Amino acid sequence: MKAKNFTFRIKQLLVIPILLTQTIVYQGCKKENADNFAVDKYDAAKNPFLNKKFSATAIPVTAYDVTNALPKNYVKDGSKDYTTYLQDAINKNSNLVFPAFPIMVNDRGLTIGSNKTITFMTGSQLLLKPTASGNYSILRISNAGNITLNNPVLVGERYNHIGDNGGEWGQGIGLYGAYNVTINGPRVSNCWGDGIYLAAKDRITNKNIKIYNAYCKNNRRNGISVTCVDGLLLEAPYAGYSDGTPPSAGIDFEAETFTDELKNVVINSPKTEYNTGAGILIGFRSLFGGPNKTVSFQINYPMDKGSNVGFKTSAILTRRVGNETVTGSVSIINPYWRKNTLSPLQANLLVRTIQLKIIDPVIQDIDGNQLSESSVYSILTYKYNLNLDSNYLISFL
Repeated sequence: MKAKNFTFRIKQLLVIPILLTQTIVYQGCKKENADNFAVDKYDAAKNPFLNKKFSATAIPVTAYDVTNALPKNYVKDGSKDYTTYLQDAINKNSNLVFPAFPIMVNDRGLTIGSNKTITFMTGSQLLLKPTASGNYSILRISNAGNITLNNPVLVGERYNHIGDNGGEWGQGIGLYGAYNVTINGPRVSNCWGDGIYLAAKDRITNKNIKIYNAYCKNNRRNGISVTCVDGLLLEAPYAGYSDGTPPSAGIDFEAETFTDELKNVVINSPKTEYNTGAGILIGFRSLFGGPNKTVSFQINYPMDKGSNVGFKTSAILTRRVGNETVTGSVSIINPYWRKNTLSPLQANLLVRTIQLKIIDPVIQDIDGNQLSESSVYSILTYKYNLNLDSNYLISFL
């Protein structure tokens, strides 16, 4: 590739004044050995979020063993529907333990009320009975809070779905207007829609939600979907192999209406891979149409491999009705985008009130070659990857 010389434009540097002291000049467009990547950019000591463990709390001796609620001669192979028995146990107890074997539930799912702690033993699974419904939640928290779920393992029925391919809202874990919820180590796979889903309920926003070490794989719509939240921590989530119906993203943030909120979101060390859509997707279109809105996202050390797009964001104005604004920032720190089949980045932010910051990005091309900083900058600012009139900053430390 022919050598190029260029610097950041002044209008970009003015966004963060401290960067005015840095004039970064790129020369050349060489490819660097990908084998140096782990040492140069992603050494564990440099990533404060890598390899952290968030173990579930110990099982209290006072916890209720839900097998006590099952009928006599219950099976342990997940072949019989015990939804009614399990729901009754949840309703009557505040601290429960699910046994170390699979249990089938139907598409009514299990609803968890406030002030509950539920722990799933190693070997426990909730298996969804095949259904024709395109709308379900295996575990549901609706207008409830002060809840802790430890190590839930949920398996959907996408490969045994009855009837046509209608609907896309079959969720593993659904949070609707929930508050003060902690979920440790959820594993959700093969759902008809999303692995984990957060949405408003009666215009009540999810608040103070913490999810540690989520593992969402092979779900039909998205691994994790969020339409409304104020205060979300995703610590070391994995979301891969989403495919079947759009947007097929690993982690997807998209409001449904202007009454929703998308703010105070922190994602540490997310890993996404081989999603037919984006690794992480953030869309702001539906926040327009009502009062002014504020958004805020901090994404630290995201890693994507082989998804169609590593990170995608947009703020188009088709739902804007007046001069209302959506203001805030999306900060992506130390992203590592590898072998994306279309592009590592697609950003179409049509308002300058939302700032996109990308700090110290690293990209490998489709062949696994690590690109130089100058090549990375050229790719990220390519006119089909980034709206150059938007409020963005790309910085290498």
